Amino acid sequence: MEAAMNEITYWYQQYYGDGFFLMMAMVCYIYLYAHEKKERKRFLYPAALLVFCVANPLLYFLVFHQIIYWRLFWLVPDALVIAYTVTKLVQASGKMASKLLVLLMTGALLVINGTNVYQKGGFTLIQNPEKVEKPVKEVCDFMLELEESPRCILPAPFLWQARQYSGKIQTMYGRNVQGYILDANEDQWGMYYEIESGQADYDFIFRRASELGYEFVVIYEWNEVEKSVPGVYNYQEAALIDDYRIFYSGDHLVAAEAVPSE
Repeated sequence: MEAAMNEITYWYQQYYGDGFFLMMAMVCYIYLYAHEKKERKRFLYPAALLVFCVANPLLYFLVFHQIIYWRLFWLVPDALVIAYTVTKLVQASGKMASKLLVLLMTGALLVINGTNVYQKGGFTLIQNPEKVEKPVKEVCDFMLELEESPRCILPAPFLWQARQYSGKIQTMYGRNVQGYILDANEDQWGMYYEIESGQADYDFIFRRASELGYEFVVIYEWNEVEKSVPGVYNYQEAALIDDYRIFYSGDHLVAAEAVPSE
């Protein structure tokens, strides 16, 4: 249990940063408990139950360690509690000037102590309506011109973007190889490891891709592949698009032209 509690504490610290938002939420919980008795049963107690479940070391040990744990924090209504408390404080203020002062002070506290998520590196400017990176779109378009429902083995940048771009694309693995949602099987783990290793066993990659019936193998452009290896398993390099080499084992190569890199 101690190890589970340490993990929970670590993720709470990661999720809440310097702790200001958590501290503000706790103050709001206390305020509502003390001044809004009618809200205890229909609002505060359910919220406290969610917090108890999410931060429960026994549940973490039995269940939560197997999933993306920090996503459970989305269940905790801290933002809702803060917004509700501020609304109550504004309503309780007498004059309009007092209402504006409460609202502006709260807003200023959040702005000064909060973090702009758009500056944290987790967001990028979209380049197309499908909201995927340009190289991903180009590689997917190339495969879709050759096969109606291409079966493919793809590197890490494609793990979620390829299926988001088109449901017709059948990937060998997705984010499951990074521990998301479902477990990956031995073939998926092995292939992903080789593709990402930088010193891949391409005999294994193309042999197993052929055995499992995948028409496309996409690798990083900087990976060196012995020219004789793909041909042994009936693969040929079909295109170089941006930073990716596309190998194809089907019969429709003349039907498509490589998308030029920029």
